[in-house]
Amino acid sequence: YGPLPGQYGVGEGWLAGSSGAYGAGGDGVADVAGLEARVRGAEAFVHAQDHAEMDVLDGPEVAAHEGGFAQAAAALGGAPALYHLDTSRGERPVSRTVAEEVVRVVRGRVANPRWLAGQMRHGYRGAGEMARSLAALDAYARSLPVRFDAQFDLVYSATLGSADVEAFLLEANPEAHADMRGRFAAAQADGVWHPRRNLPMGGDA
Repeated sequence: YGPLPGQYGVGEGWLAGSSGAYGAGGDGVADVAGLEARVRGAEAFVHAQDHAEMDVLDGPEVAAHEGGFAQAAAALGGAPALYHLDTSRGERPVSRTVAEEVVRVVRGRVANPRWLAGQMRHGYRGAGEMARSLAALDAYARSLPVRFDAQFDLVYSATLGSADVEAFLLEANPEAHADMRGRFAAAQADGVWHPRRNLPMGGDA
């Protein structure tokens, strides 16, 4: 469902994976130095999303890109503004900071009882989607210069902190449950998440 702590080389990975240079005789030639120079001088980063069916917490891939840029910029001495641009409605694009978008999606979808109930109707796959959303939140928390303690609290309370949802996860997809439990525990141990109260990782709120 995504890498656990200790597997994040986000900034270096972003630079290596994004450094292909095209045109002027170049056909996908790696130019890490050239990309570093552009990132070092960047004042802002804008990532556009044009699919209404997707959001930043669908999985850790978008976080790897947006958070990867943030980590690369920080390593190069920069602190550019980070924006997520929703262009799914071309006539009315909406721009938010990446952190604002993460907060919005946690409240609107990931910790929303309606969304969770819908995923529970999908059994194994639905449980996997819950785990992927947590993996994405974890990736953002580890790569952006912002804390998401309240968002971890909301997701925990709605998933492992809910007797009904945890029972569903254990029955439908034990691997997803184990992944979520391990991720919450690691986030707490690594100081990425400071819960408002002591929460046992077994799932009892």
